[in-house]
Amino acid sequence: MSARVTRGIWIPLAGALPAQVEAETVYVLPTRTSAEDTDERFPLYTDNVRYLPKVARAGGAAVEFSTPANSRRYLQEFSAVEVWALAVAVVSLASDWLIPTIQHFIEIRRQSQGWTTSEAEALPLKVSIAKLDMNAGISETYELEGSGADVMDALNLLSKGDQRRLTDDLEE
Repeated sequence: MSARVTRGIWIPLAGALPAQVEAETVYVLPTRTSAEDTDERFPLYTDNVRYLPKVARAGGAAVEFSTPANSRRYLQEFSAVEVWALAVAVVSLASDWLIPTIQHFIEIRRQSQGWTTSEAEALPLKVSIAKLDMNAGISETYELEGSGADVMDALNLLSKGDQRRLTDDLEE
């Protein structure tokens, strides 16, 4: 496995975490902020996650945006994205829906670009995870970066609590 896994370095944007959490729900977090030269900075979702919760819920997964519908804003990026990024928050890395959510993200990415599954899984992917306590406080953060397939392999090990096999790649 060649995904790079870091723990404790990434910090979600201010205002990005859900106000209340449910144990089995995966929350999609915004990863960008509004322009720095404005008086009010606010979190933005990239447009490539706009349909992720809806698609994941259609597949039976408990996935929600972390912010209320009336306050959500999206950023469209028109240049080629070299690394697709997704940030999520969960109460447990062993959540039944964490891995399917990332798989749905890769599938949406594949369909939007017309790639084969193997092409999509070979492309660079960065997944940032905030592990929450039930009061929506952060207990731990992780970033996984590599090909889509390598990130999924590392995520499978993390979700099973098998960090022994990640120790060579795990950075703190």
